[in-house]
Amino acid sequence: MPETADLTMQAEELALTGKLDEALRMYDAAVAADHTNPLAWIGKASILKAQGKYTESAECFDAALAGIPEWEHAAAGEEERMAAFVSMLSVLKAEALLYAEKPNEALAAVDAADAVRGADAASLVIRGQALVQKKEYEAAGDCFYRAEEWCNTHEDTMLTQVWHCKIQLAKEIDGVLAPPYAAEMYAGGVGFRPPQGTPDAILERGNNLRSAGLLYDALRYYDAAVTAGHQNKALILFLKGVVFEQLKRSTDALEAYSDALKADPAPDDAFRIRMRWAALRAERK
Repeated sequence: MPETADLTMQAEELALTGKLDEALRMYDAAVAADHTNPLAWIGKASILKAQGKYTESAECFDAALAGIPEWEHAAAGEEERMAAFVSMLSVLKAEALLYAEKPNEALAAVDAADAVRGADAASLVIRGQALVQKKEYEAAGDCFYRAEEWCNTHEDTMLTQVWHCKIQLAKEIDGVLAPPYAAEMYAGGVGFRPPQGTPDAILERGNNLRSAGLLYDALRYYDAAVTAGHQNKALILFLKGVVFEQLKRSTDALEAYSDALKADPAPDDAFRIRMRWAALRAERK
């Protein structure tokens, strides 16, 4: 009988050529030859996922995890690598459960992943997506901002995906994405990647972020545009005030409008700023 490794390799080649049913049969032969080999189960799980059989895919990841003790015995001295492998399997299982629209089970799988080696961008993104399915939007937003922080302090291969999750969540909740952890990151000045580009480009990006509902992201870009020496400081401070109003931080908004008036705005801008300042003052009385 062929070795499990040979069968797995043949299955991989079949999968690469799009012969998924044949690949699945080969993976079945591989797990029959050695049901403790995680790689064979992982390969089968990937085929089932591609076929839309998400619950069955998750069950294969369970089988892969069940075979880990055999591998750990053979990989003595490589505890860190094995921990990363186990965590990855649990995250992949969680992703399959997410596609199966089983958010509670997905969260349990992510909990298992984090228990092995702590949360990373991958587990935080899956956790956030499961919370979106449960309509726990604020907690989901916290996860996505924590994932962004992880990307910026570790490695950024998932940063684009994290931004996509933030934008999609803002759309789903019809406007404003400003979870508590985003406020913490902005207040602390950490976790975000410093905006790059010319002052005009940074300001444009800030405006786009405000339009997308990512308000704390917009604020940091406005701050960066001022720091970069944008010629229209008064306008940027006015825009900061508008964002603070959206965040219902009226004291900060009034301060931003006052600073904008001190920054020598153009006459038309000065009128707009005074009107906004006066209206907000009137609301607070």
